[in-house]
Amino acid sequence: MHIPEILTEEQTDNAVTLLSNYYTQLGSKGRVRTGARFDTWAGGGDAPDVVNTITADDMLAASFLSVRFSPRASIGILETRCEDITALLAQIPVDLDLTALSRDEVEKFLGEDGPAWQLWNILRGKDLQKKEKWGIGPTKASKLLARKRPRLIPIWDSVVKNETKLKGSLTQWDDWYEALTQDGGALALHLDEIQRRAELPHPVSRLRVMDVVLWMHGTGGGVPQPPAGEDEEA
Repeated sequence: MHIPEILTEEQTDNAVTLLSNYYTQLGSKGRVRTGARFDTWAGGGDAPDVVNTITADDMLAASFLSVRFSPRASIGILETRCEDITALLAQIPVDLDLTALSRDEVEKFLGEDGPAWQLWNILRGKDLQKKEKWGIGPTKASKLLARKRPRLIPIWDSVVKNETKLKGSLTQWDDWYEALTQDGGALALHLDEIQRRAELPHPVSRLRVMDVVLWMHGTGGGVPQPPAGEDEEA
């Protein structure tokens, strides 16, 4: 995959500024952007008491990243498929870090037979009839999964796609794993350095650092994303 220039060492200063601005820069009304609350809202999606359940707070936090969920999706996730979702989350340890997995662990947890992939399919409504679909594409699904497992699941949207030149969301987990673990994990360590220098008000995962830097760079510093409710297909 293409490693965007903004994630290279030559662009470290710029990446640090973008990350810091995202979490600390105040808007015209004196408030930080809503996306800066995604990671910590209601204690975070990976807090011990909710780590294996997608909650209404998780869906609200995802909405801070410019997505909206239909009533059908909310009922489906929070009620109809709640037990299935919880059972799959319970199979994905919260301390898994994409940058530290072995190839066997990638296959076990993220492969097509693994719990993360099965959970992705449930959120996407892959087993639903067309008229029953929830309207959840890869962007919304990735934001919910990133909320629950921020160290393991990267966020996918049109900005990430454009910045990385990835063909689609279905190969992104493998693509990012290869990029983050090659050369002795140089990119992963670089993301740590960007976060250290940005002096954020709270720590975030390496994947979140990557997502924020790419989004800020790809939108020219935070131009609003597509209208709420839109989602990309893959």
